[in-house]
Amino acid sequence: MADLVQFVVSGLALGSTYALVALGFVVIYRASKVFNFAHGELLTFGAVLMVSLTAPPAGDFDPLALGAPMVSGLGMNFWLGLILTMAATGLLASLMERVALRPLVGRPVFVSIIVTLFLGFLLRTVVMLLFGTDPMPLETPWGAMGFSRVGGAVLDHGSLAALVASGVALGGFFLLIRLTRFGVAMRAASADQETAMAVGVPVGRVLTAAWFLAGAFAALGGIFLGVRDASVDMNLGFIALRAFPAVIVGGLDSALGAVVAGLMLGVLEVLTAGYVNAALGPLGKNLHTVLPYLVMIAFLIVRPYGLFGTKTVKRL
Repeated sequence: MADLVQFVVSGLALGSTYALVALGFVVIYRASKVFNFAHGELLTFGAVLMVSLTAPPAGDFDPLALGAPMVSGLGMNFWLGLILTMAATGLLASLMERVALRPLVGRPVFVSIIVTLFLGFLLRTVVMLLFGTDPMPLETPWGAMGFSRVGGAVLDHGSLAALVASGVALGGFFLLIRLTRFGVAMRAASADQETAMAVGVPVGRVLTAAWFLAGAFAALGGIFLGVRDASVDMNLGFIALRAFPAVIVGGLDSALGAVVAGLMLGVLEVLTAGYVNAALGPLGKNLHTVLPYLVMIAFLIVRPYGLFGTKTVKRL
């Protein structure tokens, strides 16, 4: 029973990061009907920036000492660095939309897709040129040995922090959408941009805000993926591809579906790694990494519009 609790909590923590990444995809798609293939590189940018802000300054450690961090940073408080990183990544995402994608309004969809692919490659190249290609350790307030015992289960503080931070971010987003005038404007613009503009909705600001939120969510997801592995790898952006099934399973235009599917797939992945892989022996090696894609394929066959997606009906 203790193992099951540990697996479920770890799965929810992983699923919450998937939910953040998937929600970023959905927010942008609903606002501008663009699928942002640069989203994964925003994860990497956010995580690397977090390391740069929170790592100890060069004068605070001996590079030759055993176990010393290999990155010199500003030594900023973890939570302050997290907020600044989310803001900076959100601003970068907004800038990408304003400079590269806003002029493409009205162009064919594939043009926007190609531009986001180019932006992703460009951002990845810049990050690697500035910070190198080696993994970077990510400092946390609770350290590498932060664990709490609840009953017979041992829960690591990284997973608990990921759940709390993701819950606050996701809860704040849904409150923004449901209870504020700006949330109403975002929903109106996602439903019909031309009609929204006709009644005075500032669609340009809505698009900027949508990309800002997506970038901030990407940074938060990237940070806690780095916390989970205790380091930030330059290939972290490919995790966005692992969160992609949550977008399809939840529904391409459903924010609630992205969150529910992300949590579900995270728990399913960890439970599979903990129980099914070992039971299948050699056949189960790395089954947990492909299971979300198998679930996605099943949904595409049985329910292609996802759990909460809008079912499109065309009359001829």
